[in-house]
Amino acid sequence: MEIKIGIVGEIVAGDETGSFIKVVDDIENTGGFLILTSSTPEMIDGFDNWVENEKSLSQYFIESGWVIRWP
Repeated sequence: MEIKIGIVGEIVAGDETGSFIKVVDDIENTGGFLILTSSTPEMIDGFDNWVENEKSLSQYFIESGWVIRWP
């Protein structure tokens, strides 16, 4: 599974299909990663989640059933 950091992708399968996602490396501030989801690719609205490390990030994607179309 490919997870790109700092790039907006489209969720094409799994939870929140049709939404957009961006993973932000926030290691310097929180020690982990922010997972932003939005109804627009500009990330104007939406939600955020946080995971503590790369292993947790991968597990989050697996549990969400996400297939992402990255540019």
